[in-house]
Amino acid sequence: MRFLIEILIKHHVFIVFVFLTLFCSSLILKINPYNEVKILNGIKNLVYNSLSVENNLIEYFKLKKINSKLENENFSLIKENELLKFENSELELYKKYKNLIILNEDNRFNYIPAKVEKKNWTLPNNTIVLNKGKKHGVLKNMGVINNNGVVGFVSNATTHFCEVTTLISKHTRLLTSIKTKNGVLDEGVLKWNGNSHQYANLEGVGNEIMISIGDSIFTHTESKSFYSGIFIGTISNFEKKISSNSFKIDVLLGVDFKNITSAIIIKDKLYSELKNSYENK
Repeated sequence: MRFLIEILIKHHVFIVFVFLTLFCSSLILKINPYNEVKILNGIKNLVYNSLSVENNLIEYFKLKKINSKLENENFSLIKENELLKFENSELELYKKYKNLIILNEDNRFNYIPAKVEKKNWTLPNNTIVLNKGKKHGVLKNMGVINNNGVVGFVSNATTHFCEVTTLISKHTRLLTSIKTKNGVLDEGVLKWNGNSHQYANLEGVGNEIMISIGDSIFTHTESKSFYSGIFIGTISNFEKKISSNSFKIDVLLGVDFKNITSAIIIKDKLYSELKNSYENK
């Protein structure tokens, strides 16, 4: 109380001035209604403007929260959209290869459609990378094909991807069969010529065999390294070798390795048994 009295005594001149100012202002307002209305309107405008600023601030912080929520929802929608795109892509692959994905009566083969993630066709040893790996049941040495024929073999597999050594690699050797006018002959070894991604050479075919341009080349019907009877390509040119009793044969490959976008991996459930039976001979 004493402190309050000391403040009043110390600032009594200012307090009296404020009191008189307010008193005079009230007298002026009562005498002149126009000024009263004008000041009251000014006070109202000040209050309303203050409320408007307050509401704007509240809305701003609310919008910040709403925007954050919308961003999270948008992110969830993007994830769902990407998942749907992936599932749609998988369905497209299955539709593309529906004629190849036909289960045998003994359910021997599994078919794993895959997209090409990376490819090359100008190197000495060309490979492609597919978006299927061990997680999807892919293992080394599985055969890889597409609608146009043999692509190659799985040479390495990680959890989500696999590397395929293609027919246009100097590491690839493939036993073949030739479908001629006189029937199917198990003859020849396919090797890449190293020059073009479209052609390979067929070696070891005796020149006593009647072959023609356009004859189809398939995987060897008794091949232990690949599934028999799968299309490889067609004979585009051949000539007799002077140094031996065999042909020099050029094969136009069925698969366009420059433009390949997808493939199908074949899992043979009897591969280990088949391999062991050949090794024990």
